[in-house]
Amino acid sequence: MTAGSSALHTEGPRCVCSPETGADDRLGVRARMGAEPSAVRTLRRRVRSWLEEIGADEEAAESILLVVDEAVTNAVEHACPGKKCDVELVVGSRACGRGLAVMVADTGEWQPPGDPGFRGRGLGMIRRIAERSAIETSYEGTTVRMCWAEPAVPGVH
Repeated sequence: MTAGSSALHTEGPRCVCSPETGADDRLGVRARMGAEPSAVRTLRRRVRSWLEEIGADEEAAESILLVVDEAVTNAVEHACPGKKCDVELVVGSRACGRGLAVMVADTGEWQPPGDPGFRGRGLGMIRRIAERSAIETSYEGTTVRMCWAEPAVPGVH
């Protein structure tokens, strides 16, 4: 990686919206934990529980869970080779408008995609499932942002 930071844009406009959360868990999910394999399951359960609580459409919820799993898994498997780092997940209403936003950030190091072989198609999947998405990299880590302007998620404004 070169000095400074860069943004790897996915198809469509860059998602600059951030999730809006607060002390009330009904507003979203906010969690930070060690980037270890157990984080994938733990964070998926928290997001699933919140989506069920707000009455999210089952198909929309499964799509959101799929991209959350992918982004968290990437942080766990690729961002922190040989060192300890954290992964942060924030899910909630878009702070800049209607819809839903997801942010997954790690304190690791960006690893450029290699030969995908039988794996390595997660970034393409995120591009297809999220209405807008962006990947931002810096020396402090990588942040994946995904937005949906009008998902079938009641209770998300």
